[in-house]
Amino acid sequence: MYTTITPPTALAPYILNFWHTTDTLLNQEQAIHSDGCISILLVISGESVINGVSIHAGGFLIGPQTTSHLWHFKTSTLSMVGARLTPLGAKHLTNIPLKYIKNQCIELQEVVNFSTLRTKVITPKLDPLQRVYALCSWLENHFNKANYQLPTAFSSILMQIDTQPRSIKLANMYDKLGLNSRRVERAFIESIGISAKEYATLVEVFNSRNVIKHNPNKPLTDIAYDLEYVDQSHFIRQFKKVMQITPKQYRARLAR
Repeated sequence: MYTTITPPTALAPYILNFWHTTDTLLNQEQAIHSDGCISILLVISGESVINGVSIHAGGFLIGPQTTSHLWHFKTSTLSMVGARLTPLGAKHLTNIPLKYIKNQCIELQEVVNFSTLRTKVITPKLDPLQRVYALCSWLENHFNKANYQLPTAFSSILMQIDTQPRSIKLANMYDKLGLNSRRVERAFIESIGISAKEYATLVEVFNSRNVIKHNPNKPLTDIAYDLEYVDQSHFIRQFKKVMQITPKQYRARLAR
């Protein structure tokens, strides 16, 4: 079970939330659903595998994922803390282009000075909340030097995408805001490491999952129609592209 913590006001522009877990695992794998976010993962104890990468005691950076993955646990217990970054937080964490960590999970020491985090968060004997506070303190110091501003083209379209409850038509958004599509694509790749189209697909599938989850008996054809997909086939292709399974298979998994 994961416990999430709202960041302090000073970190709100950079951090979506902190989380921690010290738990005995009942299942040996867990699905990680894509949302385009970049995350810091600090492992205190336990071993697991994400997307073929061995996760052990230490720090990791999980880049923006465009498809869902299974998190395989090699030990029965895990102790971890982490932080989900906003786009502004991701840009300020490292100078490397974010497109290079797309669909990647890399060791944190490859992109930031990790020694302080190891000394203050991982090595000491602390309770989970104390570890979160220590991570929070490190991030406050790190972001204190921040001066980067996200491109206007990115912020404008991101807001439009995030508030759409149905199928997303990017061309209409570009026309409405008078933005060039190439300019928007460059802004998205610079800001979060994935394209506007890839991000919009993640949001569409996230919306689809919520509708399926809260309407267990509603026909999938009706759901596709309500979400304004062109047809049922388009709905299935889009869903499977991200989730690796069809909407029907996802509904069956929820019913287990």
